[in-house]
Amino acid sequence: MDYDPRNVKLVVNGETVTGYAEDTFIRASKDEDNYSIHVGAQGEVTRSRIAHPVGTITVTLKSTSPFNAKFAKLAQSKEYFAAHITDGNTGATNVGGSKCFFLKPADREWGREESEREWTIKVLDYVPLESE
Repeated sequence: MDYDPRNVKLVVNGETVTGYAEDTFIRASKDEDNYSIHVGAQGEVTRSRIAHPVGTITVTLKSTSPFNAKFAKLAQSKEYFAAHITDGNTGATNVGGSKCFFLKPADREWGREESEREWTIKVLDYVPLESE
């Protein structure tokens, strides 16, 4: 199977994001483990489900991406938005949620070459789906 990064899509607030930086341009992770383990003094083991649905999507854009301005506007808003990642290479991955917000505006830097801006999206109803 071939991998093509153009087949990986992040849709934020109904718009497909463009202007990604090179290398890793999207990361997604659940903030907490699904389970915790407790071992008693005599070796009894209990597994407890952690009902923590929060996750994080991190997206890295080129400084010239038009989505920096759109993300900056969303970062100032008090409204939630939806964010979903799909991987067209497998046709099966869908990660994200409908109650999202930016933690803060991206840090900025300037130098000899074009820089990157990293945006952190908190997802309060994170759904990590991997289907085959």
